[in-house]
Amino acid sequence: MNNIAHLIEHRVQTHPNAVWGSFGKTDTLANVVKRAHATADAFKAAGLRRGDMVAVLGTNCSSYMVVWLAVQLAGLQAAMVNPGYPDEFLTSMLDDITPQAIIWVARDPRALIERDGLHLDATGAWDGKVETLRADARFEGRAPNGSGQDCTREDIAFYVHTSGTSGKPKFCALSHEYFFRLGRYFSDCMALTDQDTLLAPLPLFHINPMYGLIGGLTTGASIVTMDRFSAAEFWAGVKNHGVTVLLLHGPPAALLKTKTTTEDAAGHKVRMSFFSDPAFLNQFKIPIGVGGYGSTESGGYCFHWKFRPDDPASIFPPEGPTHQSGPSRYDLEWKLGVEDELLVREKAPGVMFSGYVRGGGLDPCRDADGWFQTGDRGRYDAYGNLIFVERASESIRVNAEYVPIDFVEDRLRKVASLGEFALWKVPCAKRGHEAVVYTTSVAVDVVELKSVVADLPKYMHPTRILRIAAIPRDAGVGKTQRRLLGDQAVLETVTL
Repeated sequence: MNNIAHLIEHRVQTHPNAVWGSFGKTDTLANVVKRAHATADAFKAAGLRRGDMVAVLGTNCSSYMVVWLAVQLAGLQAAMVNPGYPDEFLTSMLDDITPQAIIWVARDPRALIERDGLHLDATGAWDGKVETLRADARFEGRAPNGSGQDCTREDIAFYVHTSGTSGKPKFCALSHEYFFRLGRYFSDCMALTDQDTLLAPLPLFHINPMYGLIGGLTTGASIVTMDRFSAAEFWAGVKNHGVTVLLLHGPPAALLKTKTTTEDAAGHKVRMSFFSDPAFLNQFKIPIGVGGYGSTESGGYCFHWKFRPDDPASIFPPEGPTHQSGPSRYDLEWKLGVEDELLVREKAPGVMFSGYVRGGGLDPCRDADGWFQTGDRGRYDAYGNLIFVERASESIRVNAEYVPIDFVEDRLRKVASLGEFALWKVPCAKRGHEAVVYTTSVAVDVVELKSVVADLPKYMHPTRILRIAAIPRDAGVGKTQRRLLGDQAVLETVTL
């Protein structure tokens, strides 16, 4: 097999009755792929051809799963984009990748409908409907050039955006080879088989749920998602769909621990939970937890660790159970560099990402010896395995969503009373982190501050104003040293 389209067709032949969909709607893989073929044909009829770059702006739903399959069957290079960003920021992101078409799924397209290019609404893909919202004369009469089955392992399958330091997210180009290797490694780590049903609730513009989709195609497992993550609906859906493997992330797992009970989960069939801790396993009576480390650039999931609910606390590092990353995957090398930054290098082409989209091309971002700097700090355990310490880059994630620092700070500069300020983060048990504003001002206009961010997604809203004596800055260029903000004495706290 040379591409994901081959893998899809192969799995339909071997496991046609595997279940795919969302908590709201599911069907057999064979029927879902029929829908995906019809959707791919609609993309081709609109003028799209193999190798075209498209941006998929969508949120989780059954149609989103169909589109994920359809872009591969059509041989498109699909950038999975978070539609929740403010329109002006979203437009800037799309300028970086210059897609030839925008495919909308479960998101009102009117705000960006004037953008050049072909616009398709695939919200009804589950029901066989793809609507042309805006045609483009450049796509009329284009000669066909094959399908997804003509792609090579080196061709790009998806682009997934990952957080920058303080600027816009960067788009990572991911090849078919990348996904073949990721699917096999993840499936092996989770002991995934065709008897499993895996729940991947995060939206597909994250790499995390793609572990599950590609793992399902690798093994024949059933795959379901949630239209919207809801702790109140979680365990009922898990039981109704016979879920055996959970593919979670930090904030959802923390939310489940605080918002649901052992009784809510009683009767489930879950045998393994990804990204959890012993407390989660004990609370919900799950026998095996899986942790580790991964990044979109370094192959997706690249370090692996398993544990059980009754393991003694002494086997976990002081940083916490989820920081124990374990050994690396077989096709990746790693070492700790300057200031214990984690460096990774692929042992074969295609293990890692193909590069960042920059200047109309791909920047592989490796040094002369092939090492990639992850921007994360780690240390060795007693056996030479990785313990993840912290993100070294200056970025903020709330509920796994990336908060663009420069963008939010530009908004906050409209509040004259803020004076000298900096946006940064503080830990939050439920959401991972919260965005806060550090300022030297003694009289901030809170009403105005709330007003200038009111139209932004909630996860971008600062939750507190922290007054400090001075903003720490680099002596040479005056750049804000965000990582030192948390060390400053807080003179006053205002909750927003």
